[in-house]
Amino acid sequence: MAYSNRAQLDMLANDVPSAIEWAQRAIALAQEWSNKEILSHALNNLGTTKTQSGDASGWADLERSLQLALQDGLHEHAARAYTNLSSVSVAQRRYAAASRWLDEGLAYCEERDLDSWRAYMLTWRARARFDQGDWQGASEDIEAVLSHRRTATVSRMTALTVLGHLRVRRGDPDASSPLEEVRTLAGTVQELQRTGPLALALAEAAWLRDDRATTIREARSAYELAHERGENWLTSGLAAWLWRADALGEQPAGIAEPYALEIAGDWRAAARAWRELGCPYEHASMLAWYGGEAEQREALTIFEQLGASPAAQGLRKQLRAKGVRGIPRGSRPSTRSNEYGLTKREAEVLQLVSRGLRNSVIAKRLFLSTKTVDHHVSSILTKLGVSSRAQALAMTRKSSAEES
Repeated sequence: MAYSNRAQLDMLANDVPSAIEWAQRAIALAQEWSNKEILSHALNNLGTTKTQSGDASGWADLERSLQLALQDGLHEHAARAYTNLSSVSVAQRRYAAASRWLDEGLAYCEERDLDSWRAYMLTWRARARFDQGDWQGASEDIEAVLSHRRTATVSRMTALTVLGHLRVRRGDPDASSPLEEVRTLAGTVQELQRTGPLALALAEAAWLRDDRATTIREARSAYELAHERGENWLTSGLAAWLWRADALGEQPAGIAEPYALEIAGDWRAAARAWRELGCPYEHASMLAWYGGEAEQREALTIFEQLGASPAAQGLRKQLRAKGVRGIPRGSRPSTRSNEYGLTKREAEVLQLVSRGLRNSVIAKRLFLSTKTVDHHVSSILTKLGVSSRAQALAMTRKSSAEES
């Protein structure tokens, strides 16, 4: 078990050769002694290390680890196997497989009150939902994790990273606070799987601000380590940000297909690859950055459907500079269907205001900052043409009464 624990530490540090060596030594002894618990634990480390480094044979090791744990009722080992199967699947954008493992794993942990494992898997489901454009679902998973008083640091870091990245793409005024908290926490948990996604989010935030120098600095902070340790998708994403900012010296070999296609100049194929993977934001980005007017209009529609305000605003500005006319103003369908032009989030805030909740309480309920809720309330009052919360409630109640 000491060998297997050493393998796990090396796996977390992305030290592939050492992790594989110690896992195989543990497996040999566990098989000799017919110890299924240690065999399951070591196979988990071996499989996770292999899959993270791009060796597909690792999936069989992980599944065998899970089956051994399930057969012998080793609940913690089964939960860990479900966690690594799902998290690596999400990280490599294998969303169909991730969905299966997350569904099974979350149900398994909930039935057995394995709360810490369940919370960590929820962070990865949030990541999968975020990637696939289900931003509301991602927010709900994040809230479930961060509202728990005993959330482990690693779960909190993953949840905060997704939350910060989501706020960056939505254009929320307080996007930086969760990312800065992750940066602080990362000082005590120096693992690439924590710091790498943070670097991706911070690089994108800088890009949306048109701050190329910061994009380069944030991407480069994790790129060299990711490249050295063979973390394929992470290396690919960071390399892409450096390339977009004209700061990639040499393209790394074997990077993930969508990024490789973009860097090779085949943006149409890159866009198709992202669409086939089920990543609408990345698909729209390819169309917006490299396409003509038709593709950019399509991208604008996708950004609006997602609620990606900064990307949509930047694209509108670009289209206007090119002299394109008839650019949609871009209100979302949920906004257009609201009588007062409220966004879905504003309608949620107004509903909670109607219950007499203070902005600070609403912020906790929706997992927003109080500053963001203040912004939403101000916007609601402006759209309703009133000057107080009481007047806003009176207007909406009158409207509801007339409809009934």
